[in-house]
Amino acid sequence: MGRFTGKVALVTGAAGGLGGASARLFAEEGAQVVLTDVAAQAGQAIAQEIDGRFIAHDVSDPAQWDAVVAETLGISGQIDVLVNAAGIEGDLGQGGLATSYAEFRRVLSINLDGTFLGCMAVMPHMMEQRRGAIVNIASIVSFMGTPSGLAYGVSKAGVEQLTRSLSIIGAEDGRRVRCNSVHPGVIRTRMTDSIIATFAAAQGITEDEAEAIVNSAVHFRERGSPRDIAETVAFLASDAAGYVTGAAFRVDGGWSVTSAG
Repeated sequence: MGRFTGKVALVTGAAGGLGGASARLFAEEGAQVVLTDVAAQAGQAIAQEIDGRFIAHDVSDPAQWDAVVAETLGISGQIDVLVNAAGIEGDLGQGGLATSYAEFRRVLSINLDGTFLGCMAVMPHMMEQRRGAIVNIASIVSFMGTPSGLAYGVSKAGVEQLTRSLSIIGAEDGRRVRCNSVHPGVIRTRMTDSIIATFAAAQGITEDEAEAIVNSAVHFRERGSPRDIAETVAFLASDAAGYVTGAAFRVDGGWSVTSAG
């Protein structure tokens, strides 16, 4: 038996590197997994691979959240785990004053509003169950200034604050609805590839040179893997982390030791 046998896990952004790795690991550990994403073809492919259920889903739309929760509850009447992994890089890697209000709102609508809507849609059911685990994917930039990505930094700092506040609510009246956040550093994903490409173009250097600069801030001098993040997500969602809530887990290869608070 796996850590999540008999449990239902709902993972957003599941067509992406971090969401996909998390969905795969939950399935390996016995969970029934519901995957959502706007990228329907890629999401459906992962769902077929792990015998999960895919739902096309824009996390910034409240009505779509209602439909996703209803379909997920239809599996076995429960939602044991929610992983809010949907997100976009938006303006990260650009000059801060180049961020338009429209771009600012677009990034927050997915990264922060989408996480808020997910928690607010799922958490009442977990409160009724009296147990559950929510893991929100934030970023290491939650802890540092991001002049090259104002919208992205604000959105991820907001996710951390949201997580802390919900962890208090989740413990009311003896309940164990735990809320934690995971803060990746530079990971081998399409998003980070895009950020490095944007940074390289802005600096007039090659992408290899840009990656070397990024990796120089990491103790291990290389990007982490999506599985590194998925393992942390799974731990926080598991019974082994039953006394952990309101925590912000940094998975960044040591980057924040010298670069962040």
